[in-house]
Amino acid sequence: MEEKEFLHLINSHQGTIFHLLGLYVPDPADKDDLKQEIILQAWKSKDKFRQESSFNTWLYKLSLYTILTSKRKQGRIQQVNLEAAESLPAIEKPEQRQVDLLYACIAGLDDVSKTIITMHLDGFSNAEIAAFLGVSVNNLGVKLHRIKEKISTHLKASKHGDR
Repeated sequence: MEEKEFLHLINSHQGTIFHLLGLYVPDPADKDDLKQEIILQAWKSKDKFRQESSFNTWLYKLSLYTILTSKRKQGRIQQVNLEAAESLPAIEKPEQRQVDLLYACIAGLDDVSKTIITMHLDGFSNAEIAAFLGVSVNNLGVKLHRIKEKISTHLKASKHGDR
């Protein structure tokens, strides 16, 4: 893959990088550093892209792996204060508040749970997620069910708290 083609693909799919950085990295300076690290890792690994999946899928997995590796190395696993997220000013559209609350719930999960639900919401199959995490599909199914229950419980509690 030539440099020009690589840069075109990165530019075309940079939304994937920003999406994951937004979920895992709260600090803007860290986001910028990790974005550069992801692009560097993608450049170094470009010859390993075998086109068995789409470039976007390959970049998603590489980005997620790079982010999680960086967080492990730095030992910075940050939790979001869900109560603080709920006390934000009301948003005009009720459905937008639900979306924001959902993302606040996801941001408050541990990294493994966040990875599972994010990949699930982004359309990856259970088999793909299980392979990425190195767990069985059955084990992943149980974890995914528990994560959904946890999020649902929190969303219901938040809804009742609004009344």
